[in-house]
Amino acid sequence: MRRLIPTLSIALAVALVGGCGTNSDKPDTPGSSAAPATSKADPVAAVKQGMDRSLAGALSMQASVKAGPQSITLSGKMDPAARAVQISGKAPEPIEVRMIGDAAYLKSDSLEGKKPWMKIDLSKLKPTSTLRQSFDFKSQTGLIGGTVSAQETGEGRYTGVADLNKAAAAASTEAGMKDGIEASAKLAKDPTAIPFEATLDADGRMTMLSYTIATKSLGDLVTEMRMSDFGKPVTVEAPPAGETEAAAAEMYAFL
Repeated sequence: MRRLIPTLSIALAVALVGGCGTNSDKPDTPGSSAAPATSKADPVAAVKQGMDRSLAGALSMQASVKAGPQSITLSGKMDPAARAVQISGKAPEPIEVRMIGDAAYLKSDSLEGKKPWMKIDLSKLKPTSTLRQSFDFKSQTGLIGGTVSAQETGEGRYTGVADLNKAAAAASTEAGMKDGIEASAKLAKDPTAIPFEATLDADGRMTMLSYTIATKSLGDLVTEMRMSDFGKPVTVEAPPAGETEAAAAEMYAFL
């Protein structure tokens, strides 16, 4: 179980590391399809608001992270407002995660339990828990929060540079991505200049984000995320009760 937590936390964080709550102008309400508030003359704001708009309501997401021969791939659907998430993928072993409110259900060979699924009460996690941070949508800021420059290279296509130190400074001080961003900044050769590419749709929502962090010891860390199905209702069902066991009290010390 101990060896699962870092892998699982990284995998979940990757799905949202692009960030929400970037302190840009208030995004549209979930399901809104209003025209983007920013103009083409303000690409930095367009990029920041693009991620906010994407995460303002329900959506589907695919994400991948590659570091040398190692890779993490994730695919899922989520509704941040309803706290409903379903993600599956390889990190690098097969994993599946479902979240309904404060209940998280994890499935992985590394769990080593008597039943396929483990249920975790997120309200019992410590404020500094990495797993709690991975599920905390509102407090996550991520890379986009540190955007320092951007330019439109085509219709809805942007390139830019982000500063991980500024992203960390913009992140919430509550349980969120702040510690993770700071850790990434320490690994990066130059945390002040992380190149990224992004694509926005006609409603100003980000549909693709890719970026590369050149690290001091792990080579290039390449991340790509694709978002779609904005506003499509998300339904997540708990696993069958007969296939689920609650996490033991002592497990929470490692979560």
